[in-house]
Amino acid sequence: MSAATLIAGKDLRLRVRDRSFFIIGILAPVVLAYIFNLIFGSAATGTGLGLEYGLVDADRSEISEAFGLVLEGAESEDVLTLDRYDNRNDAEAAIEDGTIDAYFFIPEGFGDAATSNQSSTIQIVGDIDSPTSTGIAESFAQQFASGIASGQLAVGTSAVLAQQPVTPEFIASLSQDPAAASASFTLSDESAATKQLDATTYFAAGMAVFFLFFTVQFGVSGLLEEEREGTLARLMAAPIARPSVIVGKGLLSFLLGVVSMGVLIVATTFLMEANWGAPLGVAILVVAGVLSAVGIMGLVAAFAKTPEGAGNLGSIIAVILGMLGGTFFPVGASGGVLSALTFLTPHAWFLRGLAELADGAPWTEALPATGAILVFAVVTSAIAWVALRRRLVA
Repeated sequence: MSAATLIAGKDLRLRVRDRSFFIIGILAPVVLAYIFNLIFGSAATGTGLGLEYGLVDADRSEISEAFGLVLEGAESEDVLTLDRYDNRNDAEAAIEDGTIDAYFFIPEGFGDAATSNQSSTIQIVGDIDSPTSTGIAESFAQQFASGIASGQLAVGTSAVLAQQPVTPEFIASLSQDPAAASASFTLSDESAATKQLDATTYFAAGMAVFFLFFTVQFGVSGLLEEEREGTLARLMAAPIARPSVIVGKGLLSFLLGVVSMGVLIVATTFLMEANWGAPLGVAILVVAGVLSAVGIMGLVAAFAKTPEGAGNLGSIIAVILGMLGGTFFPVGASGGVLSALTFLTPHAWFLRGLAELADGAPWTEALPATGAILVFAVVTSAIAWVALRRRLVA
């Protein structure tokens, strides 16, 4: 067994005994991912509005019925539900009971007013405790009213041009057989340029890669701890190659990172139903991500003077990279400078690689993001290697 493996094994036993690895590397990211998904999950997926409306149609005309059909067409279990009521008393009782958030009341004569170029209103009565739902209901009514106003303007303009009064017969003469009308739109299949993770997977992956940088720090910072406690001098005096010490610490960081990410992937898959994608693609992303974390934290250890200094500096870098990389929430989606800076972090490339694996894509879709992450790993690891070797020689 090589000296580097022995050093890594010894440090691994120490990290397992003090239990800090389990808290930072496993427990904290799982708990935070669950909390973030619980709070922001529905907003991130664009579902879960839960609008509950009622409709009282006292007019019973074709136009008022069209409004009801528009609302029913928008019905969805998570977005909008519509209940019809015979009178206002029943609808208001439903508001008091909390069955609906608001209801639409269409007064008698609404349809006749619309076809005779007269004004009329759709009344909205909402729960005082549901101002947002009531405001959205008002938007529905305004949109429908705008359509009626546009139709009235078109009919009025046609009547002026034809020098005829606006009568039901004239309006009927303007109608066109729908079967004879040509389509005003075409349907085509377009693949999205950028894929997107579902909310659960996004928060699980974000917390996993964010805490990864804290987890691997246990290994590389151990070099500074041994330097302060005097055990590093004894290692240097032992009949082993000095680079073996650096390799041993790096190997420990790599093992801790892989174990942490692996446990988090399995845990969030079963506990939160996260969908990580093709296993092989996820595996290469994890390996590349861990290597980049080891390189960056190794660079911190190479230039820090004390374990505390390395811990503080490493935490600052981890938080900055994590926030810029979009581990807490997407950043730079609107483009610009922030969008460009986002991809100067391995976090963003890790999340992008997982997004490319969404919806059953093959593992090869993760290769471009993996390559970008490995660039971070190679550059930072090379600098850290040279700096740490010089430090051990000095």
